[in-house]
Amino acid sequence: MLDVLRKRKRSWVVIFFLAIIVVVFIAFYGGNKFREPGTEKVAEINGEAISQRDFAVQYQRTLDIYRNMMKRELTPETQKTMKIKNTVLEDMIQRRLVLQETRRLGLAVSDDELMNAISRVPDFQVDGRFSKNRYLQVLSASRIPAAQFEDEQREQLLMQKLMDAIQDSAQVSESDVRERYAFGQEKVSFAFIRVSTGDFLARQSADDAEIKAYYDKNKAALTEPLKVRIEYVFYPFEHFAAKTEISPKEIEDYYVRNRETRFQQQKAVKLRHILVRAPADAAQKPAARAKADSALAEVRAGKNFADVAKQFSEDTGGPQGGDLGWISRGQLIPTLDQAVFGLKRGDVSAVLESPLGYHIFKVEDVKEEKTTALKEATPEITRSLKAEKGKREAVRAADLDREKASGGAELALLAKERGLAAKQTPLLAASDTLPDISAVDEFKRSAFALAPKEVGAPVEAPNGYYLLRVVERKEPALPPLDTMRAVVERKVKESKAREAANEKAKALLDQLKKDKNADAVAKANGVPSGETGWFLRGDAEIPKVGPLQDMKPGGIPISAANPVADRPYVQGDNVYLFVFKASQPADMQRFDKDKDRLAQEALQEKRQSMLKKFVDSLKAKARIKIEESFLEES
Repeated sequence: MLDVLRKRKRSWVVIFFLAIIVVVFIAFYGGNKFREPGTEKVAEINGEAISQRDFAVQYQRTLDIYRNMMKRELTPETQKTMKIKNTVLEDMIQRRLVLQETRRLGLAVSDDELMNAISRVPDFQVDGRFSKNRYLQVLSASRIPAAQFEDEQREQLLMQKLMDAIQDSAQVSESDVRERYAFGQEKVSFAFIRVSTGDFLARQSADDAEIKAYYDKNKAALTEPLKVRIEYVFYPFEHFAAKTEISPKEIEDYYVRNRETRFQQQKAVKLRHILVRAPADAAQKPAARAKADSALAEVRAGKNFADVAKQFSEDTGGPQGGDLGWISRGQLIPTLDQAVFGLKRGDVSAVLESPLGYHIFKVEDVKEEKTTALKEATPEITRSLKAEKGKREAVRAADLDREKASGGAELALLAKERGLAAKQTPLLAASDTLPDISAVDEFKRSAFALAPKEVGAPVEAPNGYYLLRVVERKEPALPPLDTMRAVVERKVKESKAREAANEKAKALLDQLKKDKNADAVAKANGVPSGETGWFLRGDAEIPKVGPLQDMKPGGIPISAANPVADRPYVQGDNVYLFVFKASQPADMQRFDKDKDRLAQEALQEKRQSMLKKFVDSLKAKARIKIEESFLEES
């Protein structure tokens, strides 16, 4: 298939929007918080190294995007669960592998192709036409050398050429789409037997040896974490900004300096969003994907998007109908950003995947690019200049007070002199929430690094600075077994109860395979049974049961010909056995009405699958060495 790359004569269609790349590149290089480049390698791919600096820049940008999306939900524990560091490194490895393959195949991007793509970027246009002056101004304002930027764009175009060739070979037949639709839209009804682990809990016992063994095996999980009590003062920018004055000359100078970059309004879209979060357990991902597919199917069928978001979305905005408000380029993760800004007003995206989970977007409105005049911009400029001065004064005040506090002055008295107030936290662990703190990660990082009575450097937050002093520090400690005996004993019993419930379910399954009557088997063994009622095989969960731990409904291999499920299935604290009762075929008239859209969705999934298989094949052949210790420490 890849021989076509060498023989192909038609020109390449650049569908990788360079405007997105501009934002990405500016974020990488213009907003770099890692001032000291690290040359040590994080990974090596076929002899080519990924440096600590490159990894740190990519990781920081990704983390900033997640912070913007999730706000206070992005705790250190959430970051670990989402495995953001691993995801970033995986993306960088895949990019390097694809670039290496483009070189092996002899692909190239000509100067004409490069400039043609760059000239299409709206950020580089004036009155709809490419402007070299504008191009250089944008790069200069972002501290990006033109040569460096153009090298990056060549790489992006090279990768797109390779991805185009792979995706162009994808095909789906109408019979494939019809079969897929018929299966996913088939209505089925199951009977079930439920075995509850709670029914076995009271029967379990835990002797001293078992409790001691569990305690010894799980010491790390049972250890109480480091805790600190913090006294802090917050220095709001606005408190200091209110005392500043801005002259007309300062406003005009600011406008002239920033007219080409700041007052050229970017294209923005007003979005609604449905999110089905990625489960921590990879085995539950199919159920999450099925739930997202069900939500999309309801939207496609004509149901109001906001109502579907209220029903399905697991994002904080779900109860408000998934309203995200206005979003500009670069505010979403690059893959989501690219998909969203390719939509028109009223369009709904396909199901999009990110490390956060499965996303569906609807574009409710679009704002095109425009330039703001000085008069119109004056209020905003005044606010910006006041904010800048307020920020400078806030950090100056915090630095002065830190010096005094380090010399023995009380934070409370220093705060009072400035019209501020000192506050104190309870004893905090790293996993505890801090609803009153707007820079939780940095605040905690500083707090847990300080010694008792030590005053830390000011911590910057979005709207001010924090000055911290450690009042009390309680080091990590494993409580003695005798103080935790009740907790450990219950955990041992719960583990035994789960095992007992599974064994009971397996015994019932043997009986069920013989007479295939769920009610009779359940009644004979004193366990509950029931019927699901009608649902679609493509649904995310089973009525009266819920989402299964490791399977979506369509994956349970039962039918009229094979009525008893092959094994027990877990949902929460219950174990289920399923028996097929009845089915209703899919409404194929609806298929004929929607087959073009369904074919397009199937083709898109096929293309994504082919790209994944291609990258997986590159990985399988590659020599990849990852410095795991750096990932753990970074």
